[in-house]
Amino acid sequence: MITRRNFSLVLSGGLAAPAILAAAPVPALRRAEARRLQKYAETTHPRGWEAAADPAWRSGWDRLAADADDLTTEAWVMGLMARLAWFRDGHTTIYTYMVKLPGFDLDLPITASPFFDGLYVTAAKAEGAALLGGRIVRVDGVAVEQVLRAFAAVWPANNAAGAYHHAGLALKPAVLRGARLAGPAAASAPVTLEAEVQGSVVKVALTPRPDGGDALVALSRKLWPVETWRPGAQANFVRADGKVLVIAFDRLSDKRDSILAFVRDAFAAMETPEIERVVLDLRRNDGGSNLMGEGLRRRLERSRFNRPGGLYVLTSGKTFSAAQNLTSRIERETWAVFVGEPSGGAPNHYGDAMPFQADGFPAYVSTLPWFDSDPLDKRIWTMPDVLVPLRFADWAAGRDAAMEAAFAHVDNRTLDDLSEARTMYSDRPSQKTEWKPFWM
Repeated sequence: MITRRNFSLVLSGGLAAPAILAAAPVPALRRAEARRLQKYAETTHPRGWEAAADPAWRSGWDRLAADADDLTTEAWVMGLMARLAWFRDGHTTIYTYMVKLPGFDLDLPITASPFFDGLYVTAAKAEGAALLGGRIVRVDGVAVEQVLRAFAAVWPANNAAGAYHHAGLALKPAVLRGARLAGPAAASAPVTLEAEVQGSVVKVALTPRPDGGDALVALSRKLWPVETWRPGAQANFVRADGKVLVIAFDRLSDKRDSILAFVRDAFAAMETPEIERVVLDLRRNDGGSNLMGEGLRRRLERSRFNRPGGLYVLTSGKTFSAAQNLTSRIERETWAVFVGEPSGGAPNHYGDAMPFQADGFPAYVSTLPWFDSDPLDKRIWTMPDVLVPLRFADWAAGRDAAMEAAFAHVDNRTLDDLSEARTMYSDRPSQKTEWKPFWM
């Protein structure tokens, strides 16, 4: 079962099976496999009954079964993923790195990272090096915006911020070809990228290979202050900067003793008289164990920082799963101001996915509702009160604009727990702010 305790390990590959490729599924068996997975989702997911009654859900599975014999391996797997994306909960899906079938072991020799102003090449090797630092504009002649719109349509994220966070996966050859995001070709076929590099368009054909993602050379850039503050390889850390205490909580999936030591450090630092503001940074936290965040959350609620101007929370499209639960509970119980980009999870969502073992890969289906906001809260994300988009130029120059905003913000709210802003927190004006990734 994929729980909050191990979810981020799944995303990082920590729970992956050995990379032994299975034979491609026999087409004649695919239809039966699709029907079993369809039934499993309908009987396992809390909204399964709703899916079973939806004509769009049923017709999607019917089309996939009808086409099964003619699909490539990557198109078959991505077709199943697209069907599961009906739930839009981020946990009900197929994790591509766990697919042990031909084609899914291939990667391009680049890392493509999303920013508010585009998809950029942030690491590369071999022929990909010519694209380093460039903004991708076309993939096999197709505008990158069109490619990513198609990607977001089949990706299982709660919202557009979740799809935005994972946008680089659209260039994984099996995803690109299997989901038909660009021209029809085999997963092993070269992918031609065009990118704007220092004012000129550079066009390069990239060859997919099993070691494509290994030993990439990162773009030379100035680090953010929070990156220089991290003590060694610690996942989570505390840092006082003048009158502001930064609590960087990056992993709820870290070992229990390590998290408890980090939380105790945070407790001690919060007692320092000179500290006037706490900034809780959840931008790099994609989940883990809900239990591991509870001690810090409760102490923040009882602390002198639970007042207007005392507590700030940084979020991004990676803030998801158990990190979204922590975000939602802090929003519900404190006067925190949220800064950065929209979270990748919804305040009320589903998780704790259970596996369905298909031929060559597991598929996961959520089993539990996690409703940490009020029952009428239909938001698809936690929208920051202070929206600070992450732009490539800022990242490359070492400017953490969201952290700067959290340090400088002045909160003029009155401490009134009976105010509408507190009792109707999910409907406050900031939650109606519009945000769209660059391809929308």
